[in-house]
Amino acid sequence: MYVGDIPTTLAWGKSIVAAGPECKNTHEFVIARFNPGGETVIFGSYNGFHIFSESIQAGSWEDQGEIHVENLYTISTLEWKPDGSQLVLGGLCGNVDIYDACLRQYRYDGKFEFTYITKTQVIVRRLSTGSRTVLRSHHGEEITQINIYHDQYLIAHTPKTLLMGNLESCKLSEVPWCGSGNEKFLLDHPSVCMVHNAGELSLVEYGCTEVLGTCRTEHLSPYLISIRINEMPNAESAPPPQEEIKMIAYLLDLQTIRILDLVRGVTAGTLIHDLKVDWLELNPTATHLLFRDKKQQLHLFSIRSQERTTLLNFCSYVQWVPGRDVVVAQNQGNLYVWYSIKDPEQATFFPIKGEVEGIERSENGTEVIVNEGINIVSLVLDEALIEFGSALDNVEFERAISILEPLQLTSETEAMWKQLSDTAFLHREYPIAEHCYAALGDVAKARFMHKVNKIIQSVSQDTGADGRDHYLVRAKLALLQHQWKVAEMLLLEHGHVAETIQMYTECHRWRDAIAVAESQNHPDAESLKRNHFEWLLQTGQEEEAGRVKEAEGDILGAISLYIKGSLPGQAAECVNNNSSFAFQNEVIESIAAALQQAGMFEKAGDFFEKRGKDERAKEAYRRGHAYRRAIELARRVFPGEVVSLEEEWGSWLVTQNQVDAAINHFIEAGCGTKAIEAAIASGQWTKAVHIVEAQSSKVAQPFYKRLARHFETAKQYMEAEKFYIRAKLATEAVEMYIRANRWEAGCKVASRYLSEGETSALYLQRARELELTGSYKDAEKLFLDAKAPDHAINMYKKAHMFDEMIRLVAKYRPDLLTETHLHLAQQLETEGALREAEQHYLGAQDWKSVVKMYSVNSMWEDAMRVAKLHGGANGPKHVAYAWAVSLGGEAGAQLLVRLGLVEQAIEYATEAGAFEHAFDLCRSSLKYKLPEVQLKYAMWLEDEGRFREAEEAFIKVGKPREAIDMYIHQRDWSAAMRVADLCDPAAVSDIQVAQAQEFIATKDYPKAEALLLRAKRPDLAVEMYKEKLMWEDAVRVAEKYAPTKIPDIHAQLSAYMQSNQEGTETIETILGRARTFERSRNYIEAINTYLKVDINLLPDIKELQQVWAVAIRLAKEFELARVAEVVGVVANRLKNAKCYDEAGTLYEDIGAAKEAAEMYILDDSWDKARKLAAAASTHLQQEVEDLYKNHLVEKGEADELVKTGNVQEALELYAKQGRWEQVHELAPLLGTSTIKKFSVRHARQCLKENKCSEAISILAQYGVPDDAASYKTCIRSARQLFTSNENASTLEDYYQSLRSILYQISTTPSQVKDPDLTKVLVEVNKHLVVVHYIALAYTCKNQGLREIEAKIKVSLLRYAGILPADRVFYEAGTACKQMGWQDMAFVLLNRYLDITEAMDEEKKRQTVVTDNTGFETSDIPQEFALPQTHYLEENKREETRDWVIELSMDQQVNEKSCNLSD
Repeated sequence: MYVGDIPTTLAWGKSIVAAGPECKNTHEFVIARFNPGGETVIFGSYNGFHIFSESIQAGSWEDQGEIHVENLYTISTLEWKPDGSQLVLGGLCGNVDIYDACLRQYRYDGKFEFTYITKTQVIVRRLSTGSRTVLRSHHGEEITQINIYHDQYLIAHTPKTLLMGNLESCKLSEVPWCGSGNEKFLLDHPSVCMVHNAGELSLVEYGCTEVLGTCRTEHLSPYLISIRINEMPNAESAPPPQEEIKMIAYLLDLQTIRILDLVRGVTAGTLIHDLKVDWLELNPTATHLLFRDKKQQLHLFSIRSQERTTLLNFCSYVQWVPGRDVVVAQNQGNLYVWYSIKDPEQATFFPIKGEVEGIERSENGTEVIVNEGINIVSLVLDEALIEFGSALDNVEFERAISILEPLQLTSETEAMWKQLSDTAFLHREYPIAEHCYAALGDVAKARFMHKVNKIIQSVSQDTGADGRDHYLVRAKLALLQHQWKVAEMLLLEHGHVAETIQMYTECHRWRDAIAVAESQNHPDAESLKRNHFEWLLQTGQEEEAGRVKEAEGDILGAISLYIKGSLPGQAAECVNNNSSFAFQNEVIESIAAALQQAGMFEKAGDFFEKRGKDERAKEAYRRGHAYRRAIELARRVFPGEVVSLEEEWGSWLVTQNQVDAAINHFIEAGCGTKAIEAAIASGQWTKAVHIVEAQSSKVAQPFYKRLARHFETAKQYMEAEKFYIRAKLATEAVEMYIRANRWEAGCKVASRYLSEGETSALYLQRARELELTGSYKDAEKLFLDAKAPDHAINMYKKAHMFDEMIRLVAKYRPDLLTETHLHLAQQLETEGALREAEQHYLGAQDWKSVVKMYSVNSMWEDAMRVAKLHGGANGPKHVAYAWAVSLGGEAGAQLLVRLGLVEQAIEYATEAGAFEHAFDLCRSSLKYKLPEVQLKYAMWLEDEGRFREAEEAFIKVGKPREAIDMYIHQRDWSAAMRVADLCDPAAVSDIQVAQAQEFIATKDYPKAEALLLRAKRPDLAVEMYKEKLMWEDAVRVAEKYAPTKIPDIHAQLSAYMQSNQEGTETIETILGRARTFERSRNYIEAINTYLKVDINLLPDIKELQQVWAVAIRLAKEFELARVAEVVGVVANRLKNAKCYDEAGTLYEDIGAAKEAAEMYILDDSWDKARKLAAAASTHLQQEVEDLYKNHLVEKGEADELVKTGNVQEALELYAKQGRWEQVHELAPLLGTSTIKKFSVRHARQCLKENKCSEAISILAQYGVPDDAASYKTCIRSARQLFTSNENASTLEDYYQSLRSILYQISTTPSQVKDPDLTKVLVEVNKHLVVVHYIALAYTCKNQGLREIEAKIKVSLLRYAGILPADRVFYEAGTACKQMGWQDMAFVLLNRYLDITEAMDEEKKRQTVVTDNTGFETSDIPQEFALPQTHYLEENKREETRDWVIELSMDQQVNEKSCNLSD
């Protein structure tokens, strides 16, 4: 490049610059230097330097001007600071100057300082530490914006790139970026910056200049994104990682997790969960993912194996231990730790009381912090187990062993030993694997590996090669890993045939051993086959043995083995495969039976079909639900059964939830209803319609509604309408159209199928539903169609749609329009919507309410506006005055003057207390109002409490009386007297009277009297005393100062004393008056007055008694004739007050014994009453005793009745109370009849309680009365005894006792002539015979007379019905059986079984008529009542039934030979 002259200086940056002597400057450039970024160049010259900078937009260099420095002289050298922030220059004179080089500088958030060196370079300095970071755009873009987040992460923008960095690690990145400006930065990871823009998440690793990867997600919570970038720390001795780890896990949606490998750019895994995921995190090595769902279930996902494991339920906290593959999680009150994630089943847990807050890891260990509410505690994790994982990841086997060996063998350490053995095996560290197997106690593997290691050592010593590659070692290891073919290949390649066979036989792989022997022509091949077969039999492997036999051609032997091994299918297959073999029928039947027994019915059917046994094949197919095979067979052989099989097939498919498959089978079977049900159940509606259309209306009718519902849901409204109409549900069709907003179609259906009333009701119901959903226009239309405009109006009112409401009111209710406007206006005013309220007030022509509304809300301009428009001439004046009042003070008056209302302004000023302004207005405009204003001023001073000033104002205005009244009101009597003496002497008396009234109020009557007399008003003093009922003082004052009033006072006093005082009086007034009468010896009036005091005036009963006692005392002392009257009145009042004892005492004092006794009885004082009655008279005593007896009966005090001699009543009470011992003890006092009477009552009570034995004992002990009812009780006792199940010894005694009772009744002549008694005695005699027979049977049994006992029991059969029929036949039959009378026993027990069966039938619970075969000539009844309960238990009845059936099989038994006529 030619520059014209020899340059004096050259510099190279983004461009090459050259300067020469032809420079236009005064002095030539002697030196030039580019800044480190290359976009600025400095030229040094004499006394200054020149600056040029690159313009990125223009693509050229711009002159930034010259810096002139006096006395600098020529610059000999220039140099930039590496970051470009300072320029150092040296001069010819030896001077060195330093200049700061920056475009601008400012501080950020008070923590950082930004220095713009150039547009593309900024120095970021932390003010607290002084650390500096150079931010430079390597793309040469201008840095337009810088932000720092969390005091650590830096984000800078340029027009085309994005810069980001970590200030702590000093790693910066710049990537091309064309964003929208709405980017969201996720800075939770120290190594990666995540930028979210328009649904896409971009990841940039700090220190890299390319985007690491991108993914799409809208879930940006730090708990829903996990990224791992080479986070696992490696030990110094560990080998370097083979590849980088850069993984991210994020949510595609709330139930789908995507794991992305950022290094390869491929998806490492996609996990679809059935619940929403609320937390996820990768482990440090990015091999496993932990995630938790909304139900707090914790899951572990292995990225390598793509397997998911549920670790924990109810998980409230989970976290990886920092830097380790160890999981810590909390489940309610337990803390779980997984030290080895490769074995999720092995977890260690600790009980805790609080909530886990976090994990702290330090050099000393790892602690889990738990908040227990009051205390914060920490749980220390086992550091050795944690470090084991680190050692394993770093392939430090010796370190891993050293960690595990000191630990006890637990489930956790066992899992770790296994993990270590697998890893060692993978890395071919076989001694380590041997060590692990030995530690686990796996002796077999340990010994095996020990042998392998010895081989490795031997080979290494002999050959010097790596023994692990020796074929024998590889074969052994393949064997350990069950890689049989690999081991076989290695051994056979080296000619070890015997060893290969031995390997297979030791592992019981006989087929492989035999195959090797045969392929290698080994001489022991045949013996191997024999040994194999024997081994199969010994180990129960009949199937395999059968195959061997079948292969050898021994078909029957194979079949036998198959059946023995419960493999009938194999046996059948064997038969089918050898159709040419002649099988015996027994073999075929045994195979068929085995197939059916094993539930292999289809196999059995096929087996039968191939044998030509079609009927059995069909049944087998049906039992095995192989209907296809059954129908195919039926079409060929049983065509008439195809229909039933099709229906059966369809029904079975329905039970298996294969409803859609059942439809065609029901159609084939002609079962229309079932076919429709199946089609509907399977959702095949079109097919269901076709089937319904093909059915009769009777069959199809139940399905129309269901079809209509479906088509409505599917929005096929025409079809739905058709089926609704067919189902006679036109209403629902209309509702459907209304719900679908298809009004015309709904109206059309309603007009055709519904009445007017039904249509209206339907419209109203649907309109209300639409109202609830906010569809007001549609609801209005329905309301109006239903001719219910009021409902529409009310709807709009509730919805606050008042314009719509007014529209409807004006149209349909014009007479209520004004009232509606007012109501709405008031409501809107309450809600604060004043403008809307104004409209409605004016609509109602009520402008005053509008003015009032605005006035209340201090909106006076609006009030004036409305008043001027609608209030006429006076309206604005009233509003202006109210406005002035609201302003208050002089401002209000000025407002009125401004409005031209002077008089109102004066009035307002006085009311507002602005009297100076009011005086000025009066003097200037209305002088005649000055006195009035002055008077108001005085009154205002009075109201303000400035009484002295008010006095002067009142006197000034000529109103001294007002001042006096003021002081009287304030009770300032001296000031009032002073003003009166000076200005109005006539008012002195008024002042004295007023002062006297004050003394009267304080009851200081003497001072009040003195003042009234000084005021020359004795009449007021007299009236004062009269009002206070101080008659003596009134008379005194009158006699001295007003003698003319004395007669009036005496007359008033007499009238007062003689009046009945109808008005309400106090207790003090009444008692005072009574005492006055008493002192005046007017005892009659005194008594009457005392008796006027009642409980209403004096609630305290004690005090009342004292008052009434005075009245009684006065009567006894001075009015004896009234004693009884007074005592009666007082006693009656005491009675009403329930003071019975006091009333009785009063009656007793005056000798009223009967009344006193009544009071004592009411007081429950029976001793006093009885004592008083005994002393008074015999008649009264008898009355009291009768009442006392009734009282004892009511209270249930039977013992007391006995003491008082009322034995009969005591007996009745004892009987009611169930105290029968006392009854029977006391009954002899009243004679034999009473004993028998209560004997029967006691027996009846026992019978009610099902205690028949006790009832019989009582009747036997105390006797039976001579009446029909008592005899019936005895019969009832017998009936209950007949059904008793007590032991025989006890029953015998009761039967003996009952026989005695019945015999005594039967033989004792009755003294009662009752026609019913004869009938009862007949029953007694009948029951006597029965009881006698039973008792005699017991006696014979005890004496060993078995035959007589049996005959007696047979004789009792004629009383079946009286005796329980099942019991009497059973006992008779059993007795005959014991005697060996088999025929009779068979007949009787067979009859017993018939009876028990009849008892079990619900329709024959009352009576039974049995077959009389064998009983024709006997007197055994054919019809009798059935017992309610069985005599024998079910097992006993079954034994009897079995015996009868067994005997009936005996040909020698002949029922007809049994004759019971004897």
